[in-house]
Amino acid sequence: MRAARFVLLAPIAAATVHAGTPDLVYVLQPETLSVAQLAGTGADWLVLEPAKDGSWADSMFTPAEVDQIQTGGECHTKVLAYLSIGEAEDYRDYWDPAWVDAQGNPVPGVAPAWLGPVDPDWPGNFKVRYWDPDWQNIIVGTGDGTSPLERIAAAGFDGVYLDIIDGYQYWSETQPELTRMDARSKMIDFIEAIAAHARQTNPAFLVFPQNASDIIRDDNDALDGETARYFAAVNGIGIEDLYYDEVTPQPPAETAYRIAQLDEFIARGKTVLVTDYVIRQGDPGPSANDARASDFIQHCRDAGYIPYAAHRNRDLNEIVTFSGAGWTFPQPEPGCAACSPADLADPAGVLDLADINAFVAAFTSQQPAADLAEPFGVFDLADLGAFAAAFLAGCG
Repeated sequence: MRAARFVLLAPIAAATVHAGTPDLVYVLQPETLSVAQLAGTGADWLVLEPAKDGSWADSMFTPAEVDQIQTGGECHTKVLAYLSIGEAEDYRDYWDPAWVDAQGNPVPGVAPAWLGPVDPDWPGNFKVRYWDPDWQNIIVGTGDGTSPLERIAAAGFDGVYLDIIDGYQYWSETQPELTRMDARSKMIDFIEAIAAHARQTNPAFLVFPQNASDIIRDDNDALDGETARYFAAVNGIGIEDLYYDEVTPQPPAETAYRIAQLDEFIARGKTVLVTDYVIRQGDPGPSANDARASDFIQHCRDAGYIPYAAHRNRDLNEIVTFSGAGWTFPQPEPGCAACSPADLADPAGVLDLADINAFVAAFTSQQPAADLAEPFGVFDLADLGAFAAAFLAGCG
């Protein structure tokens, strides 16, 4: 289709020439920060609680504020709104205090059928039967614009960052009401519904589940048709505690097992965001923190993941930055990374003739930068089409 036009252009020598590598910031207590501070992070990706005080109706970031966060800094920032779909939170505006007693137990005949027990590790958070249509209507919505997902899409967020995907394990293992295969399939159904509904508003809407990477495998640890459905719905994954359990290295076997799942995401061109809580705030100097953070960041970069080194208290209420003497890697990374798979040449964040030339050079020499479509490892018309689609979609 466009191949004849592409080959007439003079290619440049190298495809990917950006100074910056992609980086991440993760903030769940945004009331402690101003919109200007969030816009000024210099990060390429930001996971953000979309309601400043946690309740939905009264404190959502406005479309103008979301746009400022996305475009008001040195780099264009992809902003994902945090959304828990496997637990209910008692500070959200959908919550009715009458649903639970003084001990936090659901009140029979009053609490909705989807409401489960309190999460013992997170008071105020309650397990939910996520497959229940009434719960899904609360989260996804019915088209009147009042659901969390509909508000997030209308505010202009680039996508959602979905938490408690591992709820499928709770209802098949800890409190088994479903088999693992059924619980897994129902969670994938839910994520598909979220993606489809949001993409009615924004066809480019991004969906990133957090953790539970083994949802891609069946009970025999094999990939199957459910795997294909899952990958078709999501754009990437967020992972916590991959290399470190706070300041302690994870057991190598555990990390290796999770990396094997993430390899499947990378093989399909999905983005992997990783947050490890490796910074001990009380250290008198940065050397021990730097050793952990630099080890974590280097591992992520080697694997093609996008890292964020956060404080071990997990408050996620500030922008953790470090640079200068004593730190191996600056955070965030200076310079802007690509805003799109088609953004292959400087200046980053701008799609122009230089990017087309860079793609031609990469495609001709079969470089990974031009391998944009399945089957990966094969350079063909699918890659040309994927580049054209990404280029036409722009960086906005």
